Amino acid sequence: MKESNGVAADSHKNNLITIGQKVKISDKGETFSNFTEIYPWRSPIPVVFVEGSSTEMGQQFGSAAREVIQKVVKFNLPILHNILGKSNVNASDYIERSEDSIKKYTEPDYLDEIGAMAESSGVSYQDLLLTNLNFGILSSFPTPESHYPLYPETISEKPMHCTTFSAFGNATEKGNLVAGHNDDGARFMDQFLVLKVAKPRRGKAFVSPVVPGYIGYHSVVNSNHAFLCASGISDVMKNEELTPNGVPTWFLFRWLGQFSENRDDAVRRFLSVPNLAIVSNWCFSSINQGTTVINATPKHHVIAKFPDETKEWTVTAGKLLTKELEPYILKVRHPNEGDYRYESAARAVKSRLGKINLKEGVEILSDHFDSATGTISASENTVCRHMEYGGGFGGTVRSMVVEFTKSSGSSETTTDVAVSLGNPCNAIWRKMSFDEKMNMQN
Repeated sequence: MKESNGVAADSHKNNLITIGQKVKISDKGETFSNFTEIYPWRSPIPVVFVEGSSTEMGQQFGSAAREVIQKVVKFNLPILHNILGKSNVNASDYIERSEDSIKKYTEPDYLDEIGAMAESSGVSYQDLLLTNLNFGILSSFPTPESHYPLYPETISEKPMHCTTFSAFGNATEKGNLVAGHNDDGARFMDQFLVLKVAKPRRGKAFVSPVVPGYIGYHSVVNSNHAFLCASGISDVMKNEELTPNGVPTWFLFRWLGQFSENRDDAVRRFLSVPNLAIVSNWCFSSINQGTTVINATPKHHVIAKFPDETKEWTVTAGKLLTKELEPYILKVRHPNEGDYRYESAARAVKSRLGKINLKEGVEILSDHFDSATGTISASENTVCRHMEYGGGFGGTVRSMVVEFTKSSGSSETTTDVAVSLGNPCNAIWRKMSFDEKMNMQN
């Protein structure tokens, strides 16, 4: 990574914190690590700052992450063209339909951003846009029902489903909203994740861990103190649930993160447009409204109930949470890793109720309790997911915890974000604090 146009990709190493073992970096921050597992990533996530118009942000990001974007595109293209070819789908036609949906339902400027990012990173617009359409292609062609496990061509024989949690009110130490997301996916590609801090000319400033080259990704917090993330579901979506002309997933996350005023507005926006996402748990949170979890296919949705009567915490982890959505899915074998990981995550949250803060959020996402065996043993069933022990080339590749703190005696709110690469149990976490306008605080 390098600096370009004043945009630093990894020059902000001072924005790190420590829990447990302290390592002083500078007077502006420290690092923290959990040394319970050995994993090859031993560095903080790089940070890329961008601002301005969509075109300007695309140019800045493409220049800062040029080499990685080229790798990501090179990795994706053969897989995507192979799937489209086997499905008798013309790539140019698919791209054109996607462009139409992006312009109709989100922001036409996003295509300008893709173009500027492509030019500054040395790849073609068509190739980078197709790479940004990868999730819909990988999960939908030749049919949704054919994609269990998800990504069988590239990762492992196990599906990739993330884990999320949220806590607010009496569930947290100070009544703040605390939420987190473990990104479970492929080691390759996601090992290149960067933390994007963006101040667009329109909409809200936002922070999101993204694969370089992607317009958006599935965990984003904005300057209005709203947090959006999602996790997949292990059951299979029926073919007839697919919508042919919906908003591509990474564009949908970007649009929701950049423009949502709060939880309810994010939910309204999500339900107002057709999308290409497979059956998923969508988690919408904001500082004064708590969290809403929606189980959804592109054609149907159901608001999930809270895990207990307090209605002050949520967990998702590959498990369908609503029976009402069952007519639109094909059930796989149960109990499975999604069920076990859900129970593991729920246990991690319940054991900390009343004490949850940013530090405890890190511990929740790093938890190694396996509900399938009732033991502390890192596996595919634990919140911190380890698939390598079962021969899989996947698992938790990135973790993010967010806490919104209202300042006493004022209306100001601080957004604290902690992010790590690789399994969180063995990660060097980066913590950054932001003010109301997403200016970084010392």
